[in-house]
Amino acid sequence: MTNPLITIAIPVYNNEKTIRKTIDSCLNQDTVTNYEILIVDDASEDSIPQILASYNDPKIRIKTLTTRVPLIANHNVCLNNALGDYVVFCHADDALEPHAIETIAQKLKERNYPKKYLLWGHSLFRDYGLQLQKAGFNTNELIVGEYAVMLPMHGGLTPSGTCYSRESLLEFGGFMHVDIMLAPSDITTMLHLALNGFRFEMMDEMIFIRKGASTMTTDTKIKEFLEAYDNAYLHFIKNTAHEEIENLLRVSTQHKEKPYYCYYSLAQDSRYKKPIWNILKKNLLAQPWRLKSKIVRKLISRVRSS
Repeated sequence: MTNPLITIAIPVYNNEKTIRKTIDSCLNQDTVTNYEILIVDDASEDSIPQILASYNDPKIRIKTLTTRVPLIANHNVCLNNALGDYVVFCHADDALEPHAIETIAQKLKERNYPKKYLLWGHSLFRDYGLQLQKAGFNTNELIVGEYAVMLPMHGGLTPSGTCYSRESLLEFGGFMHVDIMLAPSDITTMLHLALNGFRFEMMDEMIFIRKGASTMTTDTKIKEFLEAYDNAYLHFIKNTAHEEIENLLRVSTQHKEKPYYCYYSLAQDSRYKKPIWNILKKNLLAQPWRLKSKIVRKLISRVRSS
């Protein structure tokens, strides 16, 4: 396909039960926008290869990996192989609303096809509106500058259903590396991009259906969940200047509800234990009921350890 504005990228691994609905939702877009569909099969071991081979549409390109990679690495494969100026991810157990690509294209036009830009809308289940409210921002508002880092501190924006300016994201290294298959690189990638002047915007439009969500980590046991967070933040800490992380902590004091999971993983580095403890003490004096929270108790244990 020649010069598509948007690539819909579908990273897939063993999603034989849901992939047809995903692909069909991407094919059946009510739009005049020039777009392609790139499917990257992460060495699936089920009937995915046969299902993909059954499609014969010029919009679809398929890339097959011979060795499995972590989920977030597959997203970077998608970025590197996409032809579009913008990439909209759609995981293989999710679906786009029929108007999604046209809605995104109209917003891109309204913003004069920006670089260093992330765009998303409402979704059925796993909607990001709550995180937006916690950070004190509104829909249809450009979020950029020092306080943009407040947005991902309460949790990352899943790539599925999100539009990225492709070249800009690749210029800043793509999605941040993780070692664990489902570690939440969406959080640390957003923090990294916010620190480098990216603009974020949530549209007040429903564009996405997220029901299966096999890539989610929130149902994981707390131990494995925190290990995944630690792994993602470990790479963030290694690749972020000390002064920038200190500034993150300073900005975090503006949160009405403190980002405890962010604090917990930053505190794996001993340099940040004392400033986090100072923030936490003030928070608990004002809100002592927070001690009932399991993550708060684990955070106290971590920052008070030698």
